[in-house]
Amino acid sequence: MKRKALILTIAGTLAGLAAAYGGGAWWAGKAAERTLAKQHKWLASLPYFVVTQREYQRGWFSSTESATIKLNPQLYRFMLEREGEALPQFEVRYTQHVQHGPLPLLLSGNPTPYKAVVTTDFVFSAETRQFLEKMFGQQRPISIQNRIGFGDDGRIALGVPAFRYEETLAGVSVTWQGLKAELQYDGDFNKVKLDASAAGLAVTVRDRGRFAFDGLQLALDQARGKTGLMLGTSSAQIKGMTLELSGAQALRAELQDLAYRSELSENGDFVDGSADLKLARLLLDGQQYGPAELATEAKHLHGPTLAKLGRELTRLQQQAPDREQLAAEVLKLARDQGMPLLAHDPQLAIKSLYMRVPDGDIRFAGRVGLKGFVPADLDQPASFVSKLNADAEFTMPRQVLEAVASWQARALFGGTDSQIAQADLDFLVSQFVEGQLQRMASQNLIRIDGDTLSARASLAGGRFVLNGRAVPMPWDEPTAPGPDDDPDAVAASAPPQP
Repeated sequence: MKRKALILTIAGTLAGLAAAYGGGAWWAGKAAERTLAKQHKWLASLPYFVVTQREYQRGWFSSTESATIKLNPQLYRFMLEREGEALPQFEVRYTQHVQHGPLPLLLSGNPTPYKAVVTTDFVFSAETRQFLEKMFGQQRPISIQNRIGFGDDGRIALGVPAFRYEETLAGVSVTWQGLKAELQYDGDFNKVKLDASAAGLAVTVRDRGRFAFDGLQLALDQARGKTGLMLGTSSAQIKGMTLELSGAQALRAELQDLAYRSELSENGDFVDGSADLKLARLLLDGQQYGPAELATEAKHLHGPTLAKLGRELTRLQQQAPDREQLAAEVLKLARDQGMPLLAHDPQLAIKSLYMRVPDGDIRFAGRVGLKGFVPADLDQPASFVSKLNADAEFTMPRQVLEAVASWQARALFGGTDSQIAQADLDFLVSQFVEGQLQRMASQNLIRIDGDTLSARASLAGGRFVLNGRAVPMPWDEPTAPGPDDDPDAVAASAPPQP
């Protein structure tokens, strides 16, 4: 009797657990459908994609979703649009398999509770599928898994497997070492974190050349601020990249350790940003360039205006106007909605630009700020300039100008097929550059110190100073020389003549 009661108790408990799990799975399925709808709405709000033909079939323990995603034509319209030709469309259809919680990965040995786990399969045409099988074999070309938590937060893991592909007759060889990425997000996509890495790629085409890179890494860590802008850091770096071209346009370029980092922060209603770029070395046909560094910043930008401009620009891109209409609308947006950016004392700067070249070092620094601007200043140039504060300075080897002029002259006279001897062309270029430099130096537009060229300019309170000499502005009234004025000093203060 006791044994029978125990069995009934166990059976009842199991039945209760099964019913509870079934009820939980049904609830999780309905909640997952709402979450995925919200995620698609967020995806469609981005200016990069257009989501169409979405269908959702919900079951008890699992569901299926199908949709088509298309790349926004505005992203490539300016590059691919041709008069009289239809703009190409890039789209892909995919199916998502939704496994309902509360323990969707239990049978895989993972007892972590989730609202749902979603895996994605892409639907390719027969031709595309055949092409992909040549490279990936029976591997899935791309795998995506989305683990959704009970707070609608989650984590998306993406992977592209490694492969090696060779086509002997065509002389093509491709080695791809794979890609891994993970995106963490909160329930409303107000906080995102991305880490992605690709070990490397090498492509060789017989008699054409070779391209390769290794050590690519991307990172993003951002949260939405009170103005609506995403704040935080983003970075990208690549360990090395090589390009080799054969034939008439032979070229060898090798890049080492290129890194980019940007940061956006908020201070009240204002946003400050910075972006830095660093390069360890660039070898170009045996000539070394680098190290190089670029540091930029923007301060006191009006956050609400930036957020509004971003939303309006996204709306314009989603409307898919033609090229002329988009350009006109963007200009109108900047004119009608962008004024508060100028009215809140913005500051922009290239804090430093440095690059070592074979003939020496190139350096540049500059900044510009606007204080006290009102829209009426746009109709009064003198008033507008009086509210600008700016300065800039640079130094560079004169050989850099000669090299650039030589490249331009060689291209003008037929490139490598030119019948003009390189020595003769270099002589002509050097004479031309020297004449122009001496002319600019005589007008105080540039300073020459041996093989180094430099200049410095500043603008403050409506007064423009170039290389230590005040330059009258177009609206300044000329002052007639008095009987005691020094004629040489008066001539020195006159504006440079073209």
